[in-house]
Amino acid sequence: MSLPITTKRLIIRPCTLADFDAMHAVWSDPEVMAPIPSQPYDRAASWARLSEKISHQARHGFSKWTVAETASGMVIGECGMHYFDGGPDIELGYRLARTSWGQGLAAEAAQACLDWALVERPERVVAIVDPANTRSARILNKIGMVKDGTFSHSGHRWDFYIAIRRPATTCTIQ
Repeated sequence: MSLPITTKRLIIRPCTLADFDAMHAVWSDPEVMAPIPSQPYDRAASWARLSEKISHQARHGFSKWTVAETASGMVIGECGMHYFDGGPDIELGYRLARTSWGQGLAAEAAQACLDWALVERPERVVAIVDPANTRSARILNKIGMVKDGTFSHSGHRWDFYIAIRRPATTCTIQ
């Protein structure tokens, strides 16, 4: 299977340098970044993050990809995977612009990326969520991931989720 991944409303594809302004708008929003123990990114941090995503894609064949609306082509955030703590587990993650919240787009993107990962990658797919981030926990539950405990990582408490089923057919991978 290759990229891009398409769903009813989204195109999920490897990021490019042309995504910088749209992604910086997401990463520099304090409310978007609040669930992660991280400060909003300045332009230099956004550039470093975008460069890391492009590099991860080149090295491993996957990354946190760019998410765009199918109808408009507008970039609204990121969703995809990277190696959790150096591997072998792959961590699913997503971050969308506030203007895209409450529409089911994060769950749609996360489901499509999880389906791709369970087909393409033999590693276990996991996710970590701040226990206070109930919206993200609902998304993970909705896409079939199951909470498998709580742990401390990088000085912060996290809920740990795992994918325990084969993917449903919810997306088209071209």
